[in-house]
Amino acid sequence: MLPSTRLDGPDRTDAKSPTMQGRSVHWTRWACLWACLWWLAGCAGLPDVSARPDERSLPAASGSSLGLTAAASVPSGHQVSGVRLLVSGLVSLNTRLELIDRAEASIDLQVYRFKGDATGRRVMRALRDAGTRGVRVRVLVDDLYTADDELLLLGLAAHPGVQVRLFNPFGFGRGSQWSRLLSALFGAERLHRRMHNKLQVVDGVMAIAGGRNIGDEYFEAQGDQLFYDFDVLVAGAVVPDLSLAFDRYWNSAYSHDVYDVLGERRGSPTLLLAFEQSVERVCDATPCAGPPPAPSEHESWNALAAQFRRGRLTMHAANAQAAADAPSKVGSLEADAADDVAEVRQRVSGVLRDAREEVVIVSPYLIPGPNAMTALRAFRERGVRVTLMTNSLAATDEPLVHVGYRRYRVPLLREGVQLYEWSPVRSGRVFRQLLRGKTVLRLHAKCALIDGHHVYLGSMNFDPRSRNFNTEFGLLIHSPELAAEIAGFVHDMKRAGSYQVRLAADGETLRWTQGDGEGGAVDEFEPDSDRWSRFLLDLLSPFVPEDLL
Repeated sequence: MLPSTRLDGPDRTDAKSPTMQGRSVHWTRWACLWACLWWLAGCAGLPDVSARPDERSLPAASGSSLGLTAAASVPSGHQVSGVRLLVSGLVSLNTRLELIDRAEASIDLQVYRFKGDATGRRVMRALRDAGTRGVRVRVLVDDLYTADDELLLLGLAAHPGVQVRLFNPFGFGRGSQWSRLLSALFGAERLHRRMHNKLQVVDGVMAIAGGRNIGDEYFEAQGDQLFYDFDVLVAGAVVPDLSLAFDRYWNSAYSHDVYDVLGERRGSPTLLLAFEQSVERVCDATPCAGPPPAPSEHESWNALAAQFRRGRLTMHAANAQAAADAPSKVGSLEADAADDVAEVRQRVSGVLRDAREEVVIVSPYLIPGPNAMTALRAFRERGVRVTLMTNSLAATDEPLVHVGYRRYRVPLLREGVQLYEWSPVRSGRVFRQLLRGKTVLRLHAKCALIDGHHVYLGSMNFDPRSRNFNTEFGLLIHSPELAAEIAGFVHDMKRAGSYQVRLAADGETLRWTQGDGEGGAVDEFEPDSDRWSRFLLDLLSPFVPEDLL
């Protein structure tokens, strides 16, 4: 507390007491320390990229192997795209690697997390090989989680044909994840506002979009926690728009060359050698440890690999549109991002508002907010059925987000919503091939189904962070066939991998029942969770600000 500065009392004096002098020195020292830290932050500022020329995507390589495959795979018709759902981690990873291995002109990869684990190094090795054979490779990674993998990213960028840029990088405090968190004292928006997009475009003719980052757990490869997710492989009319969306981020003032940020000498032999040794040691199996994937996953991949070899993929015909937030969304200081920078939220909200029969939303992090509750009341008045699925307390990797979500459970149920919570116990029992010992299987898919023919699939969670702070990317797809396919997976997830949350007769108490109808009430508390976790969240609940979750 600052010393008293009252000047109107009888004890007013022009000379400071020793106590006041000591306090004055104390606060002066703190002021000097903060001034020095601010000065250091300024000295560690990022390079000016305003004069950097824009770099655009290469023209679609329609005559390449992938170009010919795309042309043969997309159903005929004006402005038609071809889409294929990728659910299995094995299939999704191998499809990414297949596209990279077949690339002849360009690879554009945009991702929130690019981990340097076995899966990440396999992808890096494939990208290195592509650059070496003359493919232009551009990799854009959000900088929040790169602390442990900077040397690998530098080594990758040291190869011919490969460029790596970091999005919204930290100018100082880069040594560890903790130091980056501390650096947020000089600009919390850098910590809270990140590029959450996931996109891979190859030869300008085929792309993969969805919810997966690059890392073992996102492809159910290995680890003590795995993520169940959806991606979609696309070709045809929508792909040029995906390339434009990537260019917008690549040329953004928030994107900086990894060498400029880290101040390393480009092409250092030491970095190259370390990179080569690291990526060559990684195994080629998926997963590299633990039991192999289920036979059905191998069968699915073998069927798709055979189609790649034949040059024709089985894909659903679709009208697909890309939705991408503006890169400047991370620079907005308002609590709610404006519609002109939050395009994904705006576009998805527009489709949801037009629902006439049914809405199904799957999101690992779910905090509806007041606007969504208003929309749900409108749905109820129009007779629109609404089903929501999210992680349970036992499954979530973000317990504080669960605090924000559970505030809405009773209001959601009173609006007639069918509410399901993903169970790491039940899902592990059903999706047995994804369980490695005591591994926790978490829900990570982000999608919406509207009236049985519209699909949203992308990186946006249905929570305040995705809506207002992070940049997001997604696809809005009109395809009854794709919607039916996703609905089948969601049905299995509800029936055999989740609990349904219901209201007891008093209209206040929650009950969890098994989604497949095996029995009645399972518990009056959060299933599969321990008493201490529930107590801790009860304790923290009043202090958790919903707008930052």
